[in-house]
Amino acid sequence: MADDETAKPDLRWGVVTTVKAPMAQVARFLAHYLHLGANRIFVHLDTPDPALADRLSHRRIRFFQCDAGYWQGKHAQSFENHQMRQAFNATRIYRQTKLDWLAHFDVDEYLLAPAPLRQLLGAVSAETTHIKVPMVEMLDSTGARHHFKKAATPEAARHLYPTYGPHVPGGFISTLSPKLIARCGLPEARLGIHAFQRNGQDLDGWGAIADLWLGHAHAPDFETFQRYMAYRLAKGSYHDRKGRANPLGHLIRVLMRDADPDALRHFHHEMSAATPERLDLLAAHDMLVTARLDLDHKVTRIFGKLEG
Repeated sequence: MADDETAKPDLRWGVVTTVKAPMAQVARFLAHYLHLGANRIFVHLDTPDPALADRLSHRRIRFFQCDAGYWQGKHAQSFENHQMRQAFNATRIYRQTKLDWLAHFDVDEYLLAPAPLRQLLGAVSAETTHIKVPMVEMLDSTGARHHFKKAATPEAARHLYPTYGPHVPGGFISTLSPKLIARCGLPEARLGIHAFQRNGQDLDGWGAIADLWLGHAHAPDFETFQRYMAYRLAKGSYHDRKGRANPLGHLIRVLMRDADPDALRHFHHEMSAATPERLDLLAAHDMLVTARLDLDHKVTRIFGKLEG
């Protein structure tokens, strides 16, 4: 990294996302990134919702209603599944924006930064094309502070999760792949979900920022885990892709067929409960990240009290 004296004083960064979520969840996401200092947030509403866009309007947010008119004239492959829609939307914004850096995050992903992001990005070397931000997975915890776990080695996973650890890569019930913050202005670049490419090849000038994490609230409680299960098995993070079996999806299907009606709940508890014993073990393995998000407080301060 360069020292702070070389940091661009007027550096501008933003976030692009494609969402299909309740207003309260979208508001928390937006409030978090506005609080972090994002200069622009580009929100693509995968299910058009003019009322949501009107209620959460803000001078630093731009909404796009992804209706039939939005997709008219675009190749069918661009919108045949939600992963393609995400990549299309992110790349379109990347190629149009005048920002210096653009992050591509999902609505349940919260950046955990050790310092203002403008300062951190301003200290990145000029040769760096993009920053890879490693995931940490939110545990089932209540209160002002949220606990997240880092990915586990196979040995640590067996210790931390004795029943399921050997069968769950990294001990994550979500993705292990990092997300990206891309330097803007690179010609013909394509910004995907986990990749930054040109001509179908990954750009290799990536870097990392110490202690910068992406907190993933994939299934922070069992009710959320259940609510999205069918979709994730059919189309999302647990489904089989192009003839390749998804090991985590296979394990979940086995648990759903188990004679014990609480088998899936036991799985989630072992992998995600923030018990004192689990937190101590994670800390002992240097795998615990704790952050005070105060999401609802940020929402109220920026958008006022949401109806309902």
